[in-house]
Amino acid sequence: MFKNDLTRLLAASGMAVGLAMALPAQAEEVAEGTLLSAATIDGLLDKTLDGKPIRDVLVGQQEKMIREYGWQMKLTKATPVNVTSGVLEVTEKHKGEASLDAGKHLVNYTTGVPFPDLDPADPDAGYKLTYNILRFGWLGDTMNLQPLNFLIISGKTGLEKEQGWVYRRFLMSGRLGEPHVLDNSISKYEALVNVYPNDTRGLGLLTVNYADGRLPDVYAYVKSLRRVRRLSSGAWADPVQGTDLLFDDTFGLNLDPTWYENWKLIAKRQGLGVDKSILPPLDEKASGKAKYPFMRLDEAPYWNFQPDNYEIKDVYELEGTPKNNHLVSRRHMFVGATLGAPKFYWQDHYDRKGEHWHTEYVGYKDWKWDDGRTGPTVTGVVLVDVQRMHATAFGYSPAFHHNPPDAKAADYTPEALPRMLQ
Repeated sequence: MFKNDLTRLLAASGMAVGLAMALPAQAEEVAEGTLLSAATIDGLLDKTLDGKPIRDVLVGQQEKMIREYGWQMKLTKATPVNVTSGVLEVTEKHKGEASLDAGKHLVNYTTGVPFPDLDPADPDAGYKLTYNILRFGWLGDTMNLQPLNFLIISGKTGLEKEQGWVYRRFLMSGRLGEPHVLDNSISKYEALVNVYPNDTRGLGLLTVNYADGRLPDVYAYVKSLRRVRRLSSGAWADPVQGTDLLFDDTFGLNLDPTWYENWKLIAKRQGLGVDKSILPPLDEKASGKAKYPFMRLDEAPYWNFQPDNYEIKDVYELEGTPKNNHLVSRRHMFVGATLGAPKFYWQDHYDRKGEHWHTEYVGYKDWKWDDGRTGPTVTGVVLVDVQRMHATAFGYSPAFHHNPPDAKAADYTPEALPRMLQ
């Protein structure tokens, strides 16, 4: 009897060993702060971060940018996404009011996230997500970002020039503060004003975006003429003078959804993005490259930021298809899926031949706004033209203002453009 029991025990033990050998080995979790770079990527793709294989959370052209263009990521544990104070409250209050008409225009909208309950199976989900991104004040009812230094960079020779700009935005509807709507016919005023160097100082551009989706009014102020001139409404998709950006690229996305042929919500997934940046700000007291400690300006291709904290975030994979007269044939975006925080973590653009043309990255950190709210600010933006080996980048300044208390709509009209240079 003892012999039979021993035989059964040995057989069971052998079966357990065999079963254990048949199971796949658990992937190794990377250490906090592990650097994902061209030198380390092959050894890290099958390891995990927060239990997720790293190869599965690289989105869009991230792997290409790491392998071929020196992009680096410091891998960190995920933290909760902080939503701008007041967003969820006003969203709940106005939930169910907004809708799309037959032309995909947003109607009956007051404030908050227009469409808080997105369903990827909804054929209009892509349009709804795009309105969620663009039409309410998750980045502020008012923004006044200065100093804002654009770095124009050649991937072959390095920093070519510096441009000083002022970026100002004022929402007329979809505001978090009361009144939520100042003019229900206008969605926002947006200005980009050049203040440096002296040979280009004095160019001011103002865009008036309308709530009904009509093409915008675009105005230019030329200091040498001391006149404000109205430009063609088609300028919304033109290049920003002297940069690699198109006007609809500024701060990730700047358009009305109906100006594109289609928007498609492909899926909800997970991807790597910068939500709590550790990059240093612009150092105005320094000179030369030392003013930009957030950039790796001494290392080809010269447009990369210093390694920042990348976390796994829930994201929507969104595809925008411009009309045939646009320079871009497809915009492939990865947008934060946390309700009330639709951050543009990463996007890739493709030319009319369908080939990879641009990659745009935006990083964020939490910020104390002028009105006492807590919300995000943008810490760094770069748009890379991989075909021309060229890029435009900027970092943040401690002087950025979100919801400054003295802002008023009259300061953002065409008549106010000359004053923005002061």
